[in-house]
Amino acid sequence: MIFKEKLREEIQKGLPGTEVQWALASSDRLARDFPRTPREDSQEAAVLILIYPDHGSLHTIFIQRPEYNGVHGGQISFPGGKKEDCDTSLTETALREAAEETGIIAEEIEIIGILTPLYIPVSNIVVTPVTGWSDKKPLIRPDRNEVVFTIEADLAPFIDYSIMRSKPYEIRGEKINIRYFDYEGNMIWGATAMMLHELLTIIKRAGLSAKV
Repeated sequence: MIFKEKLREEIQKGLPGTEVQWALASSDRLARDFPRTPREDSQEAAVLILIYPDHGSLHTIFIQRPEYNGVHGGQISFPGGKKEDCDTSLTETALREAAEETGIIAEEIEIIGILTPLYIPVSNIVVTPVTGWSDKKPLIRPDRNEVVFTIEADLAPFIDYSIMRSKPYEIRGEKINIRYFDYEGNMIWGATAMMLHELLTIIKRAGLSAKV
């Protein structure tokens, strides 16, 4: 697959990094004032950005997390979670968590590359985005205890940024202006949008499209 190999090569050339991620921060204040360096007690986590072909276009998977008493409750994100003692690497964390949450078969996923770790100050977690590839559409069997629903999203409108939006939004009692992707009525913002923005920057830098 040309896309897979070209994306791997482009990642190996160097990552756009933190500045590109924070260009899509939820507000100018967050981009300006929030710390970008982890603390000594920060926890590690990883997410899987899985890319696969389906009906002539490349897709990826998002999940909506259940509502809970925490800063990320109810948000749409990539599958993933915190690193556990059983994980030998953050790549293993991403694959294990994605398998637990969506039912994908981790052994069928080929790792393309690892993107820039993103520090999320509000939860004190450093999240490493792991980019994976599947030659075919995976069978999705979400764990209903961890996932409200999954979104199998066509990458094309993300790559051309035709679904980029902004609007005022209130979070934890503060009104901010957020930038987000509006995919079929689903709001993808925050850390997920920031990590995705770095990947999209690499894809565009390589001159790739979502068509297969």
